[in-house]
Amino acid sequence: MKKLFAMVLCVASLSGLCAASAPAAFKDTITMVNELEPDTLDPRRGNGISNNIVMTLIYDSLVDLDREGKEIPRLATSWEFIDGTHLRMHLRRDVVFSNGYPLTAEDVLFSLGRTKDDSTSYSTMIWYDEKNSKAEDPYTVVLAMHQPYAPVFNVLASGRCWIGCKKAMEEMGEKDYARAPVGSGAYKLVKWTNGASMLFERNEKYWGTPAKTKNVLLKFVPEPASRVIELETGAADFAFYINGSDIDRVNAIDGCHVESGRSEKYYLITMAMNHPILSNQKVRHALSYAVDIPALADAAFDGHAHAMTGVYPSIVEGWKDMGGWEYNPEKAKQLLAEAGYPNGFDVELHLLPEALYQRMGEIVQAYWAAVGVNARIEQSALATREAQGPWEASIRTATANEISNILIIYEKEFGSRLAPNDMKLDGMLKKLKTLYDREERKVLLGEIQDYLYEKRYSIPFAEADTIFGVSDKIKNFVMPTTIFRVNVKDWEVEE
Repeated sequence: MKKLFAMVLCVASLSGLCAASAPAAFKDTITMVNELEPDTLDPRRGNGISNNIVMTLIYDSLVDLDREGKEIPRLATSWEFIDGTHLRMHLRRDVVFSNGYPLTAEDVLFSLGRTKDDSTSYSTMIWYDEKNSKAEDPYTVVLAMHQPYAPVFNVLASGRCWIGCKKAMEEMGEKDYARAPVGSGAYKLVKWTNGASMLFERNEKYWGTPAKTKNVLLKFVPEPASRVIELETGAADFAFYINGSDIDRVNAIDGCHVESGRSEKYYLITMAMNHPILSNQKVRHALSYAVDIPALADAAFDGHAHAMTGVYPSIVEGWKDMGGWEYNPEKAKQLLAEAGYPNGFDVELHLLPEALYQRMGEIVQAYWAAVGVNARIEQSALATREAQGPWEASIRTATANEISNILIIYEKEFGSRLAPNDMKLDGMLKKLKTLYDREERKVLLGEIQDYLYEKRYSIPFAEADTIFGVSDKIKNFVMPTTIFRVNVKDWEVEE
């Protein structure tokens, strides 16, 4: 009997051993939900996070940035400055696009050159001298600059500089290419259902380590609460843009949790610098004094944002604590009277069509009303409002991580919303781009921040955390430094 019992135990133990060592089964599709659908997949139009979430799956850039913001190889394996305005880059020789065409220097020059013909990338790429850039051979390019340009690697790693396939675009035409792009990234787009989703499939011709999961399904779910429901019902494995008010709800889901961290994303009120009333500095100061910035940040983000005390995010190069933005309604009224508007005035406050913007806008509207300023809320898509003509006031967000790209909204070439026209500021911003010396940059950045704080063309008010909803079954997730740089190609999702 003991012998039989021992045999049963042995079989049971072996069964347990086998069960413990059985390989995990993984899904063949990762399902993600995001708030917005890309408006285009033209490689030069990576000017928004929703575009870049997709573009980083299907395209490559010449370089990437590591967690400290230092440039690292991607399509370019090495590089050297020939002089202050010429950068030679050596390309990988084993890269083909998803259609099988080889990626060469010609594709690089074509892709970067197109940025100069597009309104959304022109201001970012104004440093690039496309006429004097050249290919030394099929795998070596020399990028020319109009002047020394310190942020060159940050821009090359950003969303305006994805490398597309020249031959495919010429065959398909720009419009069709933007809907069915051909890239060299780890995935390729196989289906785009307007307003609903995109389906990606592993690019078997990818030059790097192949994506671990065969398919990625990206669904567009504008409402934050609905994205949480996607997690709750198991319809999604990963959700972008979880609201602070939903953190506890996500953490309460069996098999899900929240991942969050400080980001470069911040929100600001902008005032058109050429507007007949908003161009008055006393008016801009009055509108600033009228708003309780910590209360606005707290109420808009349910306690999951940081009230700003400077003119740009605190984790960015050269940040200076300006001591915050004083809340003083009586001083606001006094300044309005001195500016010639003792009874206030009417002004448009434009918001993007999302619930968060509506909440922020209504709070600002109430603060301004308390000092006599009537803010007319206009909520519409950016392109729609751009087409209507001159801007007044607006609430916008920015997500760049390099200081020149953050401050680009104040350059005269930028145009949108701030309608920049301050030549002194423009000169300082352009000089910053030419400085490589860290101490010189620090001094100039201090001067720029003092100037912006005094002029108050904008009222920065909140630094937002990046908050994701993540299934516990996702393996190899790494919290990114920038929202769109999630390492999807390394993920596996257990069944």
